Amino acid sequence: MRTLIGIDFSLNSPAFCSFRDNHFRWGSLTRSDRSEESLKKSKNKPFAFFSDIDEFDLVFMGKEKMPDEYTERERIKIDYFSDLVEKFWDSVKNHIEPGDDVFIAIEGLSFASNGNALIDISMATALLRKKIVDFVGSSNFFVFSPTSVKKFAIKGNAKKDQLYEALINTEIVETNLSYFTNILNDNKGEWITPSGNVNKPLDDIIDATWICLFLDERLKED
Repeated sequence: MRTLIGIDFSLNSPAFCSFRDNHFRWGSLTRSDRSEESLKKSKNKPFAFFSDIDEFDLVFMGKEKMPDEYTERERIKIDYFSDLVEKFWDSVKNHIEPGDDVFIAIEGLSFASNGNALIDISMATALLRKKIVDFVGSSNFFVFSPTSVKKFAIKGNAKKDQLYEALINTEIVETNLSYFTNILNDNKGEWITPSGNVNKPLDDIIDATWICLFLDERLKED
């Protein structure tokens, strides 16, 4: 059996989408200074809505204030990043069955980030990529540029709300994708803000879904 996994990685809200035997599943890790209970408090928001749905795995992780002193801060960062990657990767592995032929794709770094932010995400991403390659091998690991994924979805400079809308209009027969897209359609008035932002963690889950769909398309071409 073949398993495809698309990953949208970030320091505060990494997400993934898995596809196996015509069945999609989704997961995310939220790293926040708010408690899980606080994030789920609004019943009409995604955290509460998806927490009781079997196809969705939501993981929560505390976020502590970094110390001001440079050496201490840099030392603690690697501990934070290692813990983040470990928890996220454990969640991803729950969607992999022994003996499966596994393909994993991750979006490349966005150079819109700069300075320390780019250094930090690079460090954490390297930890995750090492885990992926150790597990599936480099030949089954793909890195897609953000622009190529967006072009596949709709256009290269697509915004979060446009990716949301494009996914609603995507149909893959004989899969459960429509279960997810129908939920998105029914709640878009609540989950897309007037400024065009998409509620967490849904924006990252949608990105991960597009990465997974793009991976599927690429593998069909090979």
